[in-house]
Amino acid sequence: MLERFDLNKNPFAIVPNFDVENWAGNKELREELIHIVLGVRSRDVGSSEFVVLHGELGSGKSHALRYLRTYIEKNESEFRSLPIYVERPRVAPELNFLELYKHIITEIGKNEVTMICKEVNRKIEKATIVEAKKVKREFGPHHNLDTLESIVLDERKGIRNMLVLLQYGALNSGEVFDFLTGKTRCPCEEYEGKIDSDFMAAKVLGEFFNAITSKLGNVDSVYESVYLFVDECEILFDAKVTDSTPVFSGVRELIISVPYGLGIILSFSAATALIEAYMPQHLLKRMTYGFIEIPMLENSEAVSFIRDQLDWFRTENSNHKGTLYPFTNESIGYIVEHQTTLTPRNLLRNCRRVLDRAIRRYDLTPEETISSDIAEEILRHTVMN
Repeated sequence: MLERFDLNKNPFAIVPNFDVENWAGNKELREELIHIVLGVRSRDVGSSEFVVLHGELGSGKSHALRYLRTYIEKNESEFRSLPIYVERPRVAPELNFLELYKHIITEIGKNEVTMICKEVNRKIEKATIVEAKKVKREFGPHHNLDTLESIVLDERKGIRNMLVLLQYGALNSGEVFDFLTGKTRCPCEEYEGKIDSDFMAAKVLGEFFNAITSKLGNVDSVYESVYLFVDECEILFDAKVTDSTPVFSGVRELIISVPYGLGIILSFSAATALIEAYMPQHLLKRMTYGFIEIPMLENSEAVSFIRDQLDWFRTENSNHKGTLYPFTNESIGYIVEHQTTLTPRNLLRNCRRVLDRAIRRYDLTPEETISSDIAEEILRHTVMN
């Protein structure tokens, strides 16, 4: 039905499960966040960043994190990076860092882990060849490639075990993935037993991130940077201290163990005073930026956001790109001006209500548009936010 209105899908999903390519809100804030994620790349500053976003419920924090993930994934010329988005810290009935870790590995996926294993193996082989040429120049022919490979790996002592594990995965990726997700014991001797504790989860994840973002001699890393975006972290404030502490501690250990190439952004629907009261001091002190607020939308920002959102879902040959069709300027103006809290979530919700009911109850046809009177009539019978 929406194709009749030059739309290939409903453009007003409150929590989209698809890529987010339209920024909602302040352009300067967008540039600040883009600056942060760019700085994590090894070609740029390359240092790790730990950032906290905050704002009212529905202000656009989830939208911002999903936008950053999509921006990193889509801009291959700008990023050779791995972005991971987690909807909330509680990913299982039991809240702890171990379950969060398992979810992160699952989000990365078996196919990606398989690719990583093959790339690590290829880079170790390449670094070994470079080392062989160096030895040959300095000491004459050297035929023991196993010894040379050990030299290459021993130079990366902190992540040697992970590199060997991933190299093993070049031919046995399923076994490595099962180990990383905590299902089985380590298939080789580099790690003992299973990943079954918060400590082990933080250790392995830190070594995994280091391994895929570190060079082997002069051979480039698999990725320039890794990003972990964790949404709805206010859940940690409602949990028991015994449950939330392992999560906070796991994040701290991750920050400590990966000093380069890691960007962590957590979002909270809370004021800074509440965050400071609940978040452990040892983690607050590791923030690399001050608290970044996601503010309410300005009226003009809201209108631009809706126009961009409609444009993104236009059918291929639409003649309505750049317009608000099937809305009029006045109807969108009414929706925007009659919200007490102008957030992307509320805006999307009310636009969806108007569009849906205009079609189903008012028999809107493609030749017609939604007037401000129709928008007012529809929303008068619902709660405006």
